[in-house]
Amino acid sequence: MLKRKISVVLYIALISFFCVYLFFKIQERDLIIQLNNNNLSLDAYKITLKQDISLAELDQKVKDNDKLTDVQLHYQAKDQRNVTYFYGKGNYTQPPLLSGHFFSSADFESDVPLAVVGKNYEKKLYEPKDQAYLKLDGNYLPVIGVMGDNYHSDLDDQIFIAASTQKLATAHTNDYRIILDSLTPIDAKTLKKELGLLSATRLVKKNFIISDESWLASHWAQVLGLFAAAVGFLAQMAVWLISSRRRYNEAVFLQANPAKFAFEEWRTYSIWVGLGTIIGGMAGMFIFQMTTYTYLLLTIGSIYLGSSLLFYLLINSRLKKSE
Repeated sequence: MLKRKISVVLYIALISFFCVYLFFKIQERDLIIQLNNNNLSLDAYKITLKQDISLAELDQKVKDNDKLTDVQLHYQAKDQRNVTYFYGKGNYTQPPLLSGHFFSSADFESDVPLAVVGKNYEKKLYEPKDQAYLKLDGNYLPVIGVMGDNYHSDLDDQIFIAASTQKLATAHTNDYRIILDSLTPIDAKTLKKELGLLSATRLVKKNFIISDESWLASHWAQVLGLFAAAVGFLAQMAVWLISSRRRYNEAVFLQANPAKFAFEEWRTYSIWVGLGTIIGGMAGMFIFQMTTYTYLLLTIGSIYLGSSLLFYLLINSRLKKSE
């Protein structure tokens, strides 16, 4: 009996560990998708203005607006898709850095342009002394940071520039693809009103359950894995129900109470399956470091509670039929 329970614990622990691994791969894939999109969130907007103004004027509009607190603006050159002029206000998501630092608020008001480059440019930089420079369009830009991490993404080939005040005053919004991203949620209607926009459309379409149809396309393997994990829980439950049939026949012979027998089977099942879930989940979370565990815990908890409830309903139903 104990051997069977231990085997159940090990089996469920493996499934729970597998669930943690799948969520780790989902977060890893989500990070790569975000990095491929210049580290922009799913709430980013592509905006167009009613009239052509300088980049300096748009930056000032954002700076002076109290409702736009934690914002980043990306001015993407139409003829150089790997070049982005960057402006930030307040707190905003910064890309991972291998060295150096990202832009500070003072860099957006400097007379000297500064650059943060992807890691694929690191070996192309000119370093006469302690300062690295990037040659771009015949000019040498001081480089203050190198973006990247252990993953390979499109961010490795990107150049972010905090433009000089002179460049911002002479460059115009009509010549750039403008992306606005905010840490605090803001709707398109408010954004259009506050900045006088012609349009504000999300880069990623949002549906009721998932952010984009492409989410499933990017994570289909992990989704199938989670489905297989749920089936694994159900398979273990079915085996337990089948084996409980023999124990019930023995209990009937001993004139045991069917309701009490059902409760004790459910309690034993829930305890040992729960123990396996905790052991496997904790082992996985110890090995795989993730940014958030909320959805993982909700999923594993839901699978466990769902299987426990279903077990109770099924064993009661089977006992009633047997009677």
